[in-house]
Amino acid sequence: MNNWISIASIPLAVTKAPLGTLLTIGAFAATGLIAWSYSHWRTAVKVAFIAVLFEGAIRKWILPQGEELVYFLKDVFLVGAYLKFYFSPDPDIRAYRLRIPGMVIFVLCAIVSLSALNPNINSILLSTYGLKIYFFYVPMAFMMPLLFKSEKEMVNQLTWYALIAIPICLLGFLQWKSDTFSILNTFAAGMDEKGATTFGFGDKARITGTFSYLTGHTTFVIFFSGLCITLLSLKETPLKWLLLGVTLPMLVANALMGGSRASLITIAFIGGGFAIASMGGRIGSSKYFVRMLLIGTLAAAAGGAYMFTDAWQSWSLRYQVSGDNIKQRVFDMQYEAVTKALADGGLAGYGMGTAHPATDAIRQRLRMPAIKDKAPVYDSEVGQVMVELGIVGFLSWYTLRLMLVFLAWSSYRRSPPGAIRALSLAGVLITTPYLLMSVVYNHTANFLVFGLGGFALIPLLEPTIQRRFARGKPTQSPHAATHRSGM
Repeated sequence: MNNWISIASIPLAVTKAPLGTLLTIGAFAATGLIAWSYSHWRTAVKVAFIAVLFEGAIRKWILPQGEELVYFLKDVFLVGAYLKFYFSPDPDIRAYRLRIPGMVIFVLCAIVSLSALNPNINSILLSTYGLKIYFFYVPMAFMMPLLFKSEKEMVNQLTWYALIAIPICLLGFLQWKSDTFSILNTFAAGMDEKGATTFGFGDKARITGTFSYLTGHTTFVIFFSGLCITLLSLKETPLKWLLLGVTLPMLVANALMGGSRASLITIAFIGGGFAIASMGGRIGSSKYFVRMLLIGTLAAAAGGAYMFTDAWQSWSLRYQVSGDNIKQRVFDMQYEAVTKALADGGLAGYGMGTAHPATDAIRQRLRMPAIKDKAPVYDSEVGQVMVELGIVGFLSWYTLRLMLVFLAWSSYRRSPPGAIRALSLAGVLITTPYLLMSVVYNHTANFLVFGLGGFALIPLLEPTIQRRFARGKPTQSPHAATHRSGM
């Protein structure tokens, strides 16, 4: 019995350890995880996709003192995977290449990276962190086309991934029923708020699920709703009834409880985009997708409205009293933020990452010199990127983002009905709204935007000549086979 008590007390002891001890433990753990990820890069990327969903829970409830280290948990898995994929790829990886404008992408990234040299940052470490928040997940996009070995494996594993939404949504329901100052409704410890964020009236907290902040939960309901809709378009998808009758309604209910207007509007945009596209021809392999989409929409709306009437009332009242409309938020606010940021930041800006909340937290924890001039803060990320990077970096960054959207659209146009056509359309419909939403300042969205965008690049794979005639025999990969079979 005493042994079990000792084991159970280990997390509490680690939580109370000083920062130096946590850094040492984190360094040893990271080294081991990187080595493992190098040897199992595909599994490591999949683990990172799960870690991004639960790292907020660890930061809030398990290791609040080491939340800065937990913030990098998913990144540690990706480091080993990056090293293996890009510097020592196996023959099955070398057998393929992507037909993408690689040199253009490199030049755009290089131009944006010049902002890390801005002397206003006043720290090499913070400059490195600025590069991290902009670019760390970009390489993942070019790995995703080779993550799965077959279409069947991809559909099955994405289905199970979508079902992870169920326990996260159940936690959201518990948060909704809990007091505003309940431990369930806390943010990550680095925030100034002592309790949860409310709707601005009443005593209901805006839920965050397993995520550190509201933006992570909003991203979760948007991406997982899009993933469910995508999977419903495929006849190969298992457990469709669970996605249609349970997961989607729970996600919509969580969107209401989160209070974000962008979440429901973006989900409607994704569903509407799939419906319109399906009228012009089949998207996936299912013949009854439009019927299922209609049933799913009605089930989600009816279930959310009936079972969570108070959540619908809180969300709709917040929408009514917000004092703005969709046009103002999508166009007017963005234009105002960009023009003001251009005037404030000038040609070179304040330096990448200077306005990011974590930058100041890192500086204080490590007792680093302050940034020379603090960057202004705007409600729009478009404005924040402008004031950090300056006009040239701003244009380069959003050209890169637009290029990924157009590559997804190109993949959709060239793909026959099937999983890749559906994923490519989802890539277009999700990443397009996120051009105006938080990505650089929302690590959950940053991870998922480039991850999902990478799936849309699968039709752009082509075999290399060396692999095609290796050892005197023509060879074939699962990817080439699935392309010819309708993927």
